[in-house]
Amino acid sequence: MSKIVIVDDEPQVISYESALFSDLNEVSIYKTRPKNTRDLITRLDKTHTAVITKATTLIDNNIIENLPDLKHIAVFGPALDHIDLNSATRNNIIVTSIPNILTNAVAEHAISLMMSLNKKIPELDRRIRSNEWPSIETELLEGKTLGVIGTGVIGEKVARIGFNLGMKIVVNPVMRLDKIRALSFEEFSKVTDLDYLLENSDIVTIHTRVVSNNKYLLDKSEISLMKNNALLINTARGKLINEEVLYNAIVSGKIGGAALDVFETEPIPEDNKLRELHNVILTSHNAANATGVVQQSIKKLIENIKNNL
Repeated sequence: MSKIVIVDDEPQVISYESALFSDLNEVSIYKTRPKNTRDLITRLDKTHTAVITKATTLIDNNIIENLPDLKHIAVFGPALDHIDLNSATRNNIIVTSIPNILTNAVAEHAISLMMSLNKKIPELDRRIRSNEWPSIETELLEGKTLGVIGTGVIGEKVARIGFNLGMKIVVNPVMRLDKIRALSFEEFSKVTDLDYLLENSDIVTIHTRVVSNNKYLLDKSEISLMKNNALLINTARGKLINEEVLYNAIVSGKIGGAALDVFETEPIPEDNKLRELHNVILTSHNAANATGVVQQSIKKLIENIKNNL
């Protein structure tokens, strides 16, 4: 009989909807993340289907080679940059994901972070609770340049919302754009290279997958290109930004602040210095957690599992 293991449900998402799995046999749910590679392999021993709920759970060649019974990796989300697809193919393992369902939720979260950071809403709230009545001048978004890194469906949604707010839009595809999508973007934005985007954007928002596990997309040289007082939003992947460089850029006043839903290490460690900064908004990889979206995603996940048992 097939064995299905949900290997990393922390914070719990699937666990709260476990009744949806009632018509599947032999489902095990781990409500903690694996401590290390050995722990992950142990959890998935003799498993047919591995369900991966967190982007921080890396399924690399070493793990795949040590799981000879594994036939299906079901990813609870749209991106597959944490799965070694070449190794999966070599080992005849099917990999499935859930594209597009999360688009609106993540795009709205990114825009919400952008607005909150730009309007200094967390600072105003915090100071009022401390018995102040502050008057803080903030910037209009209209007329500002929004730089969107990544031109998938989420990046496009964010770009179009920004355009409708009266912002100038520049986009960097990271991945190659086909002619049809390039023409679509050119209707309301300027398609540029990354350096141009960073040099000219008042707000930069990231919506792409990890291209290289050994190289940050935004490291010291890239962040140094950003406009003084620019804002940075990341709802994509924590490993895209060097957090130490980002911290130093904010503390030095090079950039104006950041709003992050994803981090290099999740949950974010207690000693992460970004916690200290008043001009940084932190959310708990919660962008996709919208009413109805989780249930819809779980139903699609179950469909993927059933189709590959």
